[in-house]
Amino acid sequence: MQLNNAELGKILVQQSYLSEAELKDVLLEAEERLVDIRTILFERRLLTSDLLENALSEFFKLPFYDLIGKPPSREIVAVLPEDFARSFSSVAVAYDEKEITVATSDPSQEGLEEAIRANVGQNLMVLTGSAAKEAEKSRRGFWGKAIKTEGKKFAGKLKLVYAPKSSVGGAFSLYHKPLATRFQAIIENQKQVAPEILEEIFEDAMGLKASDIHFEPQEKDVIVRFRVDGVMHEAGRLPKPFYEGIVNRIKIESNLRIDEHFAAQDGAIRYKSRSGTMDVRVSIIPIIDGEKVVMRLLSEYVRNLTLADLGFSDHYREILEKAAHKPFGMIISTGPTGAGKSTTLYGLIKMRNRPDVNVSTIEDPVEYKIPGINHIQVNTQTGLTFAKGLRALVRQDPDIILVGEIRDTETATIAVNAALTGHLLFSTLHANDSATAIPRLIDMGVEPFLLASTLEVIVAQRLTRRICPKCRFSFAITAAEARTLFKGAEHYFPSDEPVHLYRGKGCDACGNTGYRGRVGIYELLEVNKPIEELIIARASSTDILLKARENGMMFLFEDGLDKVKAGLTTIEELMRVAAPPESIFFPKNVRKKRPSKGK
Repeated sequence: MQLNNAELGKILVQQSYLSEAELKDVLLEAEERLVDIRTILFERRLLTSDLLENALSEFFKLPFYDLIGKPPSREIVAVLPEDFARSFSSVAVAYDEKEITVATSDPSQEGLEEAIRANVGQNLMVLTGSAAKEAEKSRRGFWGKAIKTEGKKFAGKLKLVYAPKSSVGGAFSLYHKPLATRFQAIIENQKQVAPEILEEIFEDAMGLKASDIHFEPQEKDVIVRFRVDGVMHEAGRLPKPFYEGIVNRIKIESNLRIDEHFAAQDGAIRYKSRSGTMDVRVSIIPIIDGEKVVMRLLSEYVRNLTLADLGFSDHYREILEKAAHKPFGMIISTGPTGAGKSTTLYGLIKMRNRPDVNVSTIEDPVEYKIPGINHIQVNTQTGLTFAKGLRALVRQDPDIILVGEIRDTETATIAVNAALTGHLLFSTLHANDSATAIPRLIDMGVEPFLLASTLEVIVAQRLTRRICPKCRFSFAITAAEARTLFKGAEHYFPSDEPVHLYRGKGCDACGNTGYRGRVGIYELLEVNKPIEELIIARASSTDILLKARENGMMFLFEDGLDKVKAGLTTIEELMRVAAPPESIFFPKNVRKKRPSKGK
């Protein structure tokens, strides 16, 4: 049973998580924006995802089970057949001959307990003696002696517990053997090699929340790699003779030419899996050993992220939300590829997406399709470029325009003019920091006085891996050690007091990496009167940064340092993505203390 907005809202009121007035207001906005009630609750910070799941657990009168913090072993999961587990969104988490515990995201399903008892026997394996204890301890797995119970029902005690649907879905990956082993089994069967191998790859990538899948042909084989939390991991290898069939399958699904092997091609796939539907961006380029394929997975999870989820502090959120509610102007997000620029802008337009606001985007490619927003895909083959599309779009009476990227003079000029003539415009730009975006736009031919009167906020950002919350631990180092670790940023540790930092030990929840998920670090440049004067005077980016510094702006590194001290990320991650500010900004120009709210 999938709870609709009204049903979920009623549960939250019954459990005293929401008032009747709050529910009425939230339901009205959800109906206007055509979104799930959860989106509004999280955006307004009325509820966190943890509190929501606890409310559902209380409603179903079942204990809450943390599948991420206490993942079951492969042997325990295998007690229930995979097809059954997926159909009923249920997974076994504990088992012995007398009792089985099953975590489910939908306890209200009719006949669930009877179906579990009937299906336990299909895959039943019992771990006995010291081997069982060792398997449970290590969670690496040991298959005991099989007991043939097919056709029999489990007669022991059945205990149901509640777990979120996302974590139940994540546990399904425990049914799978290593990817390379499954490749070999499929190849040996010689039946529909390409579709079956692709399905296995997609399922693994989605289970790991990978952002990209890479097929990298070598001389003798093909390496399959996933990018998880910004870091590449090898997933398996394919024999070279089977790769052509896989590439052709990808091309057919992406509506690309299968007879073209020496030119770059771009396409898209709407992939429907056992876990759900996902939009996939496909890029194919020829290299010496064949055609390299990279697929970007556009997850539904990312589509629903709010500014708070992305790692913006309350202070930064306040600045952005204020700028995003202005009737006109420009908000620019800068950073390298894969820094989350588009996700930040989507967070802003989702906030403004209402029936009384006309929101349109022009992108290459369209990242996420959101109901109520008009998406335009750039198509150079038909002459629909950013500049031409944007010129046409301003005649479509939009209130808010999102331009995927400002790449050239024509697009920059039209974008600034659109912001000047009563439109609110969001866009991305490749620049190393917030201040560098200004001379870059001027170099593109935008008049400084026009830029000064339209720019509202420039966001520079990077993504760092987030420390796994399940295995995080703290440790202290001396101030001298901190000054050594943060080379070039010694002035942040002037005293001799110990510095407390955090790290992940590595556990089942994070694949023993110590990291799970990512968090952004940000630099926000507000364009106020002093900054406008510097823009008109064609000041350098250094002069603009110095002035912004006087106004209390934090550098990327400083925002990251705050997140290191808060235990969200590590020193290594921060130093990997952001360099300490140059010495010109210290010690005289160290950031002023932020004014307290209301002053």
